[in-house]
Amino acid sequence: METKNFKVISEKLKGMTVIDVAITTNAVVIKFSDGTFLDIYLDKTGQTLKTSTNKLEG
Repeated sequence: METKNFKVISEKLKGMTVIDVAITTNAVVIKFSDGTFLDIYLDKTGQTLKTSTNKLEG
């Protein structure tokens, strides 16, 4: 499985409206009103938190 690294730019998230949040033991996923998701999750070693953003189109 290919791993991709993404950089979250906090300025792009400012002012956005949160419409849903999902919390598990390993991750938090925040959904914004424009379809953007912010993922906060433990890396595979469980030692550090990582973040990524993505947007579902369609």
